[in-house]
Amino acid sequence: MTMLENERAVKRFVWIVAVTIPVAVALLFFIPPAENLSEETRLALYRLPQFNACFNGAAFFCLIGSLVAIKNKNIPLHRLLNTVALSLSVLFLLSYVAFHLTTESTPYGGEGWMRTVYFIILISHILLSTGIIPLVLFTYYRGLRMDVDRHRKLARVTWPIWLYVTATGVVVYWMISPYYPIG
Repeated sequence: MTMLENERAVKRFVWIVAVTIPVAVALLFFIPPAENLSEETRLALYRLPQFNACFNGAAFFCLIGSLVAIKNKNIPLHRLLNTVALSLSVLFLLSYVAFHLTTESTPYGGEGWMRTVYFIILISHILLSTGIIPLVLFTYYRGLRMDVDRHRKLARVTWPIWLYVTATGVVVYWMISPYYPIG
């Protein structure tokens, strides 16, 4: 496979993933939750959002460390931290899908200005998490290929958005978690 063919294959893959993930996540809200689960199992599943917040929080710190590593010209550490951040994001996605396939949606119970703040954060998080998918994948691919100039240029856009998405994922969890039906 020539380099041009490889680039086309990567682009095709990235765009398929970038479209498939948001569509699949959106469809989760139209699929009724699994029915044959015991109440004990269903309540235990409400621990998944806590794991999701941990995945997002850990990815956030990996991204901070990645920036520090590259500023110090430590490319192996930079690469490792980005790989871990990407892996944590994949784990988040798998856990998120599992949670929403098996549980009812939890409505936000806050009122007043906190409700407005919650929805502003949630909506920005959702929109940017959708848009970040191709950015992360293209940035990561360019970094692996050591296409430094193109990687650096795209990373300047990708990094702050990805950082925001990981941080707001934790904030959304903190804000919604009091309303989960767990004891």
